[in-house]
Amino acid sequence: MSYLLKVRPILAILVVAMLGVGLACAGEEATPTSPPTATLAPAATATTAPTATLVPTATATLVPGDPTPTATLVPTATAVPTVTATAAPTATPRQSASGLTQLPGYKPEWGQPQRGGILKLGLPSPVANLFRPSCVGAIGGTICSSVYNQLLRYDPWVGMGSIIGDLAKSWEFSSDGLTLTLKLEEGVRFQDNPVVPVDIRGDEFVCEDVQASIDYYLRPPEPKRTPGTRELGHITGVSCPDGARGHTAVITFNQVLAKTLGSLTKDVSMLDKEWIKWYVANHPDELALFTNDAYRLAMGTGPMVPLEFQTDIVGKLRRNPGYFREGLPLLDGMDNYIMKDSTTKFAALATGQIHHLGAGSTSLLPGQVEQAERDFKDRIVLYSNLHTFPSGGPELNMNRAPYNDRRVRQALNLAISRDDWLVFKTAGTRPLAKLVGSMEPYPEFYWGTPEEVLRTWPGIRQPKDQDIAEANRLLDEVFGKGKRFNTTCITRNSQNYIDFCLFFGDQVKQKLGIGMTMQPMEIVVLSTFTEVCNYDVYAGVLTATTGDPDARLYPLAVSAPWRG
Repeated sequence: MSYLLKVRPILAILVVAMLGVGLACAGEEATPTSPPTATLAPAATATTAPTATLVPTATATLVPGDPTPTATLVPTATAVPTVTATAAPTATPRQSASGLTQLPGYKPEWGQPQRGGILKLGLPSPVANLFRPSCVGAIGGTICSSVYNQLLRYDPWVGMGSIIGDLAKSWEFSSDGLTLTLKLEEGVRFQDNPVVPVDIRGDEFVCEDVQASIDYYLRPPEPKRTPGTRELGHITGVSCPDGARGHTAVITFNQVLAKTLGSLTKDVSMLDKEWIKWYVANHPDELALFTNDAYRLAMGTGPMVPLEFQTDIVGKLRRNPGYFREGLPLLDGMDNYIMKDSTTKFAALATGQIHHLGAGSTSLLPGQVEQAERDFKDRIVLYSNLHTFPSGGPELNMNRAPYNDRRVRQALNLAISRDDWLVFKTAGTRPLAKLVGSMEPYPEFYWGTPEEVLRTWPGIRQPKDQDIAEANRLLDEVFGKGKRFNTTCITRNSQNYIDFCLFFGDQVKQKLGIGMTMQPMEIVVLSTFTEVCNYDVYAGVLTATTGDPDARLYPLAVSAPWRG
């Protein structure tokens, strides 16, 4: 997770540097030779600022020196280390403001962290739902991970691959890797949220809260849904050897998986046991609503406390005065402005009205990347980072004809050109996507397949003539000679998502004669379709561009049509 900052001010944007394999009821990435021009929103000029009432003038008092990640937010977890038995507990001393510069990833040339200022972010959709047991995603992850802590986290200066303690100060696996013992930080208290009953708020974080948080994540009451069973379904129990109010938690598993520690850095936000009971009894699933009352129900142990939510305008967080890390957070707060139009958002960044434009699906369009490099080098800093943006699909609904026929899914996989997608997602000389995302061998993906091998596979290899011919033969076999079908692609009304539908439709029309219409919609409306798999094709989010094969490739192999 990357943020701004220089005293001038200099603004920072996290630009997605990969396109991952994304499939839910189905899906993977696509790609065009002649990409449809409609997929790129017009680049904004520096003078086209949004209405001044949206965002107050940006401050520049946060972090001097070169752009660096700010320590106030827990970065989204990405890489997943292998679980192995340890000879001694892994321990992390409790961090403070003065200790930030002692972390392994800190660079002296960044200077000393400074306190103060409001970090202003531009988001394409409202984020009022702060009851997110899984603090991930380019939109919600930044916000909810500021309200909550996890048991473990990644070094904020390094990111993935460097796990340190969050609410656990040490952890140790048994020799068989099936038992994880965590020593918890003592004296950590939940936020003093005035909306929460007085006998609950400000309670100390203890082992029973670990039990309740994991149980809620794995088995939430209806209609709440979490990815719990997918990410941490191998947990068999949580016990408290020092008692429910003690500071030792023991988690047991039924198998050893490489994803375990990584999942504990991002997937399970720690909640108060009594708060969960109160919330479920009195406000069931209310935090999923986009209202000020719902926004202010959240109560974690994190550095920021929900302050105010104005529908379709802004969600505000402010410093938690009782945060357990001395001198932190450095920020006074975060204002998350809702800017659905990508051109307006880019203009706000270029004119200093927001500090951070977004990452993953919320980041810059290719044309905007080029304009930022050309016209705003003194004000905008671009970061090309490996990110958890799943890069969408399209995802095909395998429960609905014709995608319940393996031959149809295989035909689409063969015909679509990944190389066309790479061209489509290139800004000048800067690539904004990868060939097949997490199947490639990056340092974080030790299990990846080398590109030279991938390029021998049907559907990926070039030239495409043989694969396109086979794809049309399969469709002729299913529908009859020359007969095809029409389909609909639903997606968010955000340009980076719309691009998936536009690209996919262009590819299947050109290569297979399949007609496609697109239905972009607000994310709240979209969820009413996706949660019950009421769609043909969904260009959206399923799997991440980071992670390990335990939680990613297995579900895809089971449910994703792109696996043939």
